[in-house]
This record gives sequence, C-alpha cells and structure tokens, in this order.
Amino acid sequence: MEAVPSSISVVPDRQGERVVVWGPGSLSNLGPGFDALGLCIQGLGDRVEAWRTETPGVALVEANGLPGSSIPCDPTTNTAAVAAAAVLRQAGARHGVALRLHKGLPSGSGLGSSAASAVAGAWAANLLLDEPLPREALVEAVLEGEAVASGSRHGDNVLPALFGGLVLVSASDPTCYRRIPLPGPLSIALILPRVEILTRTAREILPRQVTLQDAVHNASALAFLIDAFRAGDWETVGRWMMADRIVEPVRARLVPCYEPVRRAALSAGAFGCALTGSGPALFALARDEMHARQVLSAMREACLESGVDVEGHVTAVDFEGARQL
Repeated sequence: MEAVPSSISVVPDRQGERVVVWGPGSLSNLGPGFDALGLCIQGLGDRVEAWRTETPGVALVEANGLPGSSIPCDPTTNTAAVAAAAVLRQAGARHGVALRLHKGLPSGSGLGSSAASAVAGAWAANLLLDEPLPREALVEAVLEGEAVASGSRHGDNVLPALFGGLVLVSASDPTCYRRIPLPGPLSIALILPRVEILTRTAREILPRQVTLQDAVHNASALAFLIDAFRAGDWETVGRWMMADRIVEPVRARLVPCYEPVRRAALSAGAFGCALTGSGPALFALARDEMHARQVLSAMREACLESGVDVEGHVTAVDFEGARQL
C-alpha cells in the first residue's frame, strides 16, 4: 500500500456521525454580582443530539421539553441552533448539522435555560468539525445563541455553562471574562417554585438610578464575595451573597414565597440563600450534601406553606461545563 504524501490533506468521511452533548444549568448574579457572576451546577441541564449533513447550515429536526414548555422550532430563533450555526460559520464548514434538542430546564426559571441550550448546540457543532475549535473560541457563538432568547449578549449564565465552575464576566463586554478557581466542592440546595418569571419582565422593574451609597456597598460586597469564593470560605460567601441592595430586593417581589423560604433556609443552618438570575429559583449554600438535604426540606416546606408548588434539588458545582456524553 502506498503511503499518502504528506502534502495531501486527508479529511475523514464523517457524514452522518452523531454526538450527544450535555449543556449544564447555572446560577447567576449570586447576590451582588448582577450580570457579572455565574456558577455552573450539576445534574440540571439540556441535552443535544447532533449529526453531520450534506446540506450546509443547521436543521432543527426536533425540540422537546417539559410539559408546557414553549420551545422555538425555527432554527433562526432557537438558541441551540443559532449557536451551532455560528460555530459552523466561524470554522468555515462546508457541511451542515442537524440537531435534536431535549430541554431539561424550564424557561423563566433563573437556571440558565437558554444558556444551556446554546452551549450544547455550540459544543455539538464543534465536535462535528474536522478540526474542532478550542473551547475559548466558542465564546462569541454561545453569546450569539444566548442573545436570541434574552435580547442582548449576557455572559453570566452562558460562560459558566461553557467552561464550568465560577466565572466572572464583564457586563458591558461579555467577551472579557475570568474563571475563578474554587478550592473545593460546594453543596447547594435549590428550589424552583412554580412561578414563571421572564428575564425581560424582571429587567423592566429594575431601578434606572441608584444611590452612590448603594453602588459603593454592592461593589464592596462583590469584591468580598469573590475573594471568599477563592478562599473556599463558604460561610463568608453566604453572608455576602445576601448583601445585594440594588437588584434582588426588587425582584424578590415577584416571588411570593421569597421571604419564608429565605428564613427557612437560614434557620436550617444554610450559609446564605438568594435568588438565581431573575428567579423564581432560590438556592442556599450548605456544609455538605447531607446538610443540603436538610436545608432543601426546610425550603420546600416553607414554599408549600406559602401556597406555591415547588420542585427541589440538591446539587453541587459542575467544574467541567459543556461536554460530550
């Protein structure tokens, strides 16, 4: 058999190859970190199945999810498809990709539903390239996918979902970000009250002006919060994530069980409790998994006593981000 000359590039025949990708959920804001801080979490997210096609572009062959979910089936408005298409354009791919999206996160939950779909679509398309791009090269693509759902480019959910762990991102330029190293595991109790809050609605009620005193307070709180995360001082993390004076106090009004759940979590020994994103999901930090289950039980009971149905989970930090299953 003759050897292939080194000057000839041999592209493998990957037509019809399939991949399955996990796009994890995420917590964002984390108190004073509005539009700037996000944390990737385990066990909750979206799944995308993808395969190569001869026809260029992205075809969304199926999009299904939780009962009552409203998932765009148009590939020009679906976050997974838009992010996948951006990856193909960036790589100059001549082939296309077909996607099947399985939503595990409800929209309007505060758990980064659109971000999970965007990173899953982008990572799936990337895996099907002849020469996949490095993870850092997908930032623009996932931001483009997220913007379809939120109306603007926000990185506080989509970048943690892409990279895993804790990510600090510029609110004015989400291509500027930094992954904050965490020294150890962190157990989290998470509840999702059956209340839908759309991000755009939650933004409309935010104050357009804040006092200098509150602005300085929040800047200081965010600095202490990030330093505590880096040190693994979860008790201090919990203290400062409850220090927001600007955003969470306003958004809390949209969640009828907010105060009872928060009090219940703290009474059960949680280090802190806060909304994630625009809500209605709330999370609390615990010493370990067993403690997180105790905190979760207290949070669920408080929510139900407030007349709001609820779903609960014990989770932890996902340090890996988007990945192939």
